Amino acid sequence: MNLGERLFELRKAKSLTQDEVAEKLNVTRQTVSKWETNQSTPDFDKIVPISELFEIGVEELLTGKKEEKEKIESTIKSLLFK
Repeated sequence: MNLGERLFELRKAKSLTQDEVAEKLNVTRQTVSKWETNQSTPDFDKIVPISELFEIGVEELLTGKKEEKEKIESTIKSLLFK
């Protein structure tokens, strides 16, 4: 999954419109649309706010991989609740 697809899926999972995301990030709806269709990528100064908006780590946003802390917590939970 590429960044645009990831942004689309994250937005849908939060039940947000492109307009709502744009407003929260101080960009236009067209900008959000371009990100989601891979016509452009978010500027560096938007990466952390996007991560915060979708409540994920920067690594997960950029690569799709959950951060190590989340992996450890998941492993612990699975061991405790077998």
